[in-house]
Amino acid sequence: MTAVGIGSAGIKIVSLLSRKSLLVDRFVYISCDENDFSTVESKDTILIESPVEQKLTPPMVRGLALGSCPSIKDALSGSKVVFIVAGLGGATGSGLAPLVASLAQGTGATTVGVAVMPFEFEKKLKFYAGVSLRRLRASSKGVVVIDNDTLMLSSPEDSTLADLYDSTNKAVVKALGSLLAKSSEGIKSVGMNKLLGTVLQEGYALLGVSSSSASDKAEDALAGAVVSLGKLAEAKEANRAVVSLDGDSSLSARDVGLAVGRLGSLMDNQGIDVEYGVDYSGSAQLQVSLLASGFSSTKYDDYDPLAKVLGDRVIDDEMDAALPEGLEALPSCD
Repeated sequence: MTAVGIGSAGIKIVSLLSRKSLLVDRFVYISCDENDFSTVESKDTILIESPVEQKLTPPMVRGLALGSCPSIKDALSGSKVVFIVAGLGGATGSGLAPLVASLAQGTGATTVGVAVMPFEFEKKLKFYAGVSLRRLRASSKGVVVIDNDTLMLSSPEDSTLADLYDSTNKAVVKALGSLLAKSSEGIKSVGMNKLLGTVLQEGYALLGVSSSSASDKAEDALAGAVVSLGKLAEAKEANRAVVSLDGDSSLSARDVGLAVGRLGSLMDNQGIDVEYGVDYSGSAQLQVSLLASGFSSTKYDDYDPLAKVLGDRVIDDEMDAALPEGLEALPSCD
């Protein structure tokens, strides 16, 4: 299995994941900014260079990246499963995530996109995020969507912008790490088959995260995770879910059973198929990561007004690739 980090946010998340014991064999990093690789230990880095000084847009990044398609294909070759992690809204993540997903699919890998959506206050990023999310869904077998605003709720009110990005990235890493963890002493992992069985459903998969230190922390944190999903879509639409409980060594089997058993009621769907994993890491606070799938629509539909016009149709690649001024020939992925 290969995890690909794209752009600043994707690289930070995947770099942190690479330091955990996961069901991941290889880590690849792709960016337009060489500084993004400063925290990366792996040599599997691909730099998309621009020969001119100009503020890039997602179509420009996509156009520049077409010449790097052979390098990207080589980095992904041999992988049975590829997870592509990117923050959407910015030029690099929005421009490259759908392209890399398409290339991964072309190698025969089962491709899963992990899209981190912009904060509500980042209004200028919404359109590109919405367009890229739609394209990523069309280019992947499944897409996991993570909402920065719901993760922000657990951050201190006086957090700086840098602190906010850092804390949300760490929350994403902890959640993905718990879902992709290897089985070991103190860990009952979810397992790749169960994880993919949840993600590879029609529609979108949403990841909700919540923590609690209350006396009934398992139910309390699970309820918080369900509430966070309810802000993104109709919770009762979910048909499959994975619950990962991470952080409390005193968590009893009864607590786990009660919490997992209540998920159907909390989501107003008693027929939901639920899998679970537990990591007794010893922290006093319990984090619940809830990955639910089968959502036909989300709040992000409004980010991309083209989706209402185009429906399931996807604009041809040549209409979604551009080059900076001064460059005339457009490379090809063929």
